[in-house]
Amino acid sequence: MAVMLALGLWGLDRGTMWRDESATYQMARRTLPQIHDALGSVDAVHGLYYLLMHPLLALHPSEVTMRLPSVLAAVAATALVAALGCRLARPRVGLWAGLLYAATPVVTHYAQEGRSYALVTAGAAWATYLLVGAAGLAVGATTGGAAGVTPADRSAPGPGVTPADRPAPGQAATPGAGAVPRAAGPAGAAGAAGGPARSAAPDRAAGEAGRAASDARVRSAVLVRGGVPRVARAASAPGPERAASGAGWRWAAYGGVVAVTALLHVFAVLMLAAHALTLLVSRAPRRVWWGWGSASAGAVCAVLPLAALARRQSAQIAWIRHPTPGRLWAVVEDFAGPSTLVLALNLLLIAVAVVRPRWRSLTAVALPLFCVPPVLLFALALHRPCFHERYLLFALAGIPLLAAAGVDRLAGVGVDGLARVVARCRGVAGVERSARVVAGRRAGVGVDRWAGVVSDGLVGVVAGRLARVVARCRAAVEADRLAGVVTDRGRAMLAGRRAMLARRRAVVGGRRAVVAAAGVLAVGCGFVWQLPLHQREREPLSRQDDLAALAAAVGRLTRSGEPVLYDPPKERRIAIAYPRPLAGLRDIALGTPGPASGTLYGVDVGPAELLRRLGGARSAWVIAADEPETHRAKTTVLTGRFRLAYSLCLPGIRLEHYVRAGPAG
Repeated sequence: MAVMLALGLWGLDRGTMWRDESATYQMARRTLPQIHDALGSVDAVHGLYYLLMHPLLALHPSEVTMRLPSVLAAVAATALVAALGCRLARPRVGLWAGLLYAATPVVTHYAQEGRSYALVTAGAAWATYLLVGAAGLAVGATTGGAAGVTPADRSAPGPGVTPADRPAPGQAATPGAGAVPRAAGPAGAAGAAGGPARSAAPDRAAGEAGRAASDARVRSAVLVRGGVPRVARAASAPGPERAASGAGWRWAAYGGVVAVTALLHVFAVLMLAAHALTLLVSRAPRRVWWGWGSASAGAVCAVLPLAALARRQSAQIAWIRHPTPGRLWAVVEDFAGPSTLVLALNLLLIAVAVVRPRWRSLTAVALPLFCVPPVLLFALALHRPCFHERYLLFALAGIPLLAAAGVDRLAGVGVDGLARVVARCRGVAGVERSARVVAGRRAGVGVDRWAGVVSDGLVGVVAGRLARVVARCRAAVEADRLAGVVTDRGRAMLAGRRAMLARRRAVVGGRRAVVAAAGVLAVGCGFVWQLPLHQREREPLSRQDDLAALAAAVGRLTRSGEPVLYDPPKERRIAIAYPRPLAGLRDIALGTPGPASGTLYGVDVGPAELLRRLGGARSAWVIAADEPETHRAKTTVLTGRFRLAYSLCLPGIRLEHYVRAGPAG
């Protein structure tokens, strides 16, 4: 989160807005009735975003203030991606996924833009996180819906830790061979011991059995290495009523987050298809499908009116062309790269995570999230052009999750191989030590046989006394064991076992820390490799146009009081975003301003009224869109009465100066 916050605040003030940000700036500063009137004819898909930005820009209208919500949304999305990695795999996978997400240049691009796309991404990540909890897809989940996690979803046990040493999540440890259940009572313990003191201390054993039976937690003894039993405790699972109630609230929250996210941008509803595929691959039970279907149906019903209104306003995206398969690959390049080296490494890691998954739940969540929405939007765009990368930004979260899972898979293979080599070396050394001990013992036995001077009678007496002492010791030990008392030797063995486990945990923890640090270093190297791309995103030319520079250029070339025409009216956004350099010019074609007309850029007068207003003018400036397919209606009106004196091409526009061909009428 700190990394994403630092990257989002770095170069946040570019000193200019581009055309889409100017729309946010002017719409959010209108009154609520004016916003309502405008949304009926334009930008309905951004209506909720404008309402959210309205109080913020009312406090302090500036470019930085307008972009701060996107920065905070990107920080939240980074945290949610990291949380998904932790919940679906392990903490280091979450750490790597969050850093990979924050280090992607396209993420910082939209994190520093005053539009809704970063908020949509955060909402989609939140909805995915809620889906994981409601459907029980997290590692070790046994309630909430899904059938839990398969053994492949759990990491392999570390060196020296066997599966019997660690019970499965959500299950009580079962006694191993030779273990003595404490709740079995004295009879069971005595039967397991098989010694002569089967009935020793019956009262204390019965009391121990009663306390164990009345305990709310399950207690069982598990035999571990060294013959020392340990106690495993497992909390009792919640009842079905409580689990169903919790799942209901989770699905309600999921549906609400999906609905709000889709209201921020209608194409975010495509995440539902990705989530459906996740549940299908995870073999979710019927109750999970029922909960997800109810939540999704509610979200879709909430978004349907907006979708119908947006369809009537589809002329706003008429500039988008029919997509080609190359556009799909361009999205992959932008999301997983964009530099060739980083793109190749990410695709390799994704392939490892998909072909040899170590965390199947993570793959089942991340792969559909990345693949399904682009494919569906591409298919829709073949019928009605609407394919653009910014509409799919919420799908990017699947890439860092898969890449981090691929790194974890490769790291696990390397660590396991190193552990096997070390174990093999230790085994060879142990065999050599055992051989030396056996040789020494054989030599000692030969000496004893050669020097044997003990008589048979003395041996018989000593053996009889020793047998009686051993019998009494066995009886005492058995009584202590039935009473639940651990002897001094047992305490020593248990302390040694704990110390050995502590050392083993320290070694494993240190190795994991080294692996996690190596992954962080690799992500840092990737960021440094793409640092020029990040720097370019902080420059004004990183966007489609630079309205501040255009306004300054027009202000230098024009004189106060001269008439100006914006052809088409959308070019009026320059004066709306930066009115000071153009304050002296007369917008001679404007009939009704945007706030009063319920439009973005106002309504112009007709040709006859325009000619009447130009009656006494000797010259006029035209700010025209530098687009060949644009119909220039105002330029047509000037033809015949004015002639073009000169034309200047600026980024995104053409600045033309017309002078009257004859005497002013």
